[in-house]
Amino acid sequence: MKYQEKKYQVESFDKIIKILDKLGISVSSEKVTNHYYGQHEGNDVVKLVSYSNKNEIHILEESHGKFSSMESIPVENIEAGLKWLKNKGYQVVDLIKMSNFDYDYKGGQIRLYLIDDWLHSIILDYPEGQHEVIENELGLRPEDKISIPYNKQLELLGKLRSMKLE
Repeated sequence: MKYQEKKYQVESFDKIIKILDKLGISVSSEKVTNHYYGQHEGNDVVKLVSYSNKNEIHILEESHGKFSSMESIPVENIEAGLKWLKNKGYQVVDLIKMSNFDYDYKGGQIRLYLIDDWLHSIILDYPEGQHEVIENELGLRPEDKISIPYNKQLELLGKLRSMKLE
């Protein structure tokens, strides 16, 4: 069963947290990560993700506004990951800090993401066909859906930070 991420932009997490509390769901994990998105055309994603204890290249494929993980490649450190991206032809990376709180629910995860300390986003990580049920339970609206990668969303909002790969 392949999981897909469906993303939404919301004003705050207050409403969602109240719903999760009523459902008796508590945070299963939380973390802060730094992401280095390889800049390219299209909505597929190739990025370096730096965790507190590891670094990985993540390759995701976009289909109809949902993102599926295709591959995760461990790298030794941030420098090695940036070199990997450069060797694949990327000249610029977009920098994004993500703080997230994950909630296990009905065989998937509801993830509350604070992007660059200001953009509130909810990710539903579920198998195809289950997103709409959770979407309705949480009161998420189709117009809140983010169908592009976060770096492109931040660019649309005029808040993207980037750096050249040397």
